[in-house]
Amino acid sequence: MTFDVGVSLKERLCLITWSWYSICVATGGIAVLLSRTPHQFEGLPVIGKIVYILNLVLFCGISCCMALRFYTRPSALKESFKQPNETYFFPTFLLAIATIILGAEAYGTDVCGPWLQVALRIVFWIYAACSVSVGIFHNWFLYSTVMGKQQHFPLPRVLPSFPTMLCGTVASSIAGNQPRDQALPIIIGGLTLQGFGIMMSILTYAEYHYYLNKHGLPEPTQRPKMFIAAGPWSFTALAFIGMAKHAIEKFPPRYIISDAVPGTTGAVALSTGEISLIIASLTAIFMWCMAFFHLSIAILSMFSMCRFFGGLVLHPWECRIGVWFSPTPVS
Repeated sequence: MTFDVGVSLKERLCLITWSWYSICVATGGIAVLLSRTPHQFEGLPVIGKIVYILNLVLFCGISCCMALRFYTRPSALKESFKQPNETYFFPTFLLAIATIILGAEAYGTDVCGPWLQVALRIVFWIYAACSVSVGIFHNWFLYSTVMGKQQHFPLPRVLPSFPTMLCGTVASSIAGNQPRDQALPIIIGGLTLQGFGIMMSILTYAEYHYYLNKHGLPEPTQRPKMFIAAGPWSFTALAFIGMAKHAIEKFPPRYIISDAVPGTTGAVALSTGEISLIIASLTAIFMWCMAFFHLSIAILSMFSMCRFFGGLVLHPWECRIGVWFSPTPVS
């Protein structure tokens, strides 16, 4: 591959697209993973904070490049939503913000004052409103423009609903440190939007498996995107268990039960939170299994490109930005 020496740095920076935010999604996901690893050692939190700060730097850098692109050529913003290889990746901007919120909760709670929890609560509802708006209007735009005819690989169609689904993951992270009167609506809101996201993903999974059965594996440059399929299942399992654990502490013992059985006022054998944790744990088991299945399919599809398995090794320059979706299964 040869580079045109006549292209300026400014012109190169203007080539950055929405999909570049997938770098932040991957980096932020690793930072959150390091904070939640069960076996901690003394230097691990420091490593996690370094990765989290790197994620902030990457997010700011990519955002500046995007702002430069749209400022230099105002029509580029409208055009970015008309290009099938770019419009589906607009939600990665919100996904990157979600990883920043999760990292702020993980690394800022012990070193910041009570103001952080108030800020996270406000940011959560702003993020929820933005993700719902994207989930509705962006999907409507894709339907109205019949964008699916131009993007043959179906899995990126999960992305417009992905930020909505991460509301549950964010809720499971921040609800534990919120007052009960604030935590309860956060958990209910997170559960609602998590359910919306996973149901929209299941609809796309049907198209995805139909595509694989009819057309076979996608072209090599598209295969890193197959790791996206492990995300909805794993994030939902994580969110369900996290929200259920907080429900034990935050939910009143007879929450919902008193409405279902109005005549009873005595103590209950199991509180609403404990019942929620049981259901969430059982549900998370098969969701983890589905995530493992899709992860295995993605890994085998990547290995099948190697010469050892009879495939053709890609030239390094043929790897596209979609390769940054490979760390998705770390959840």
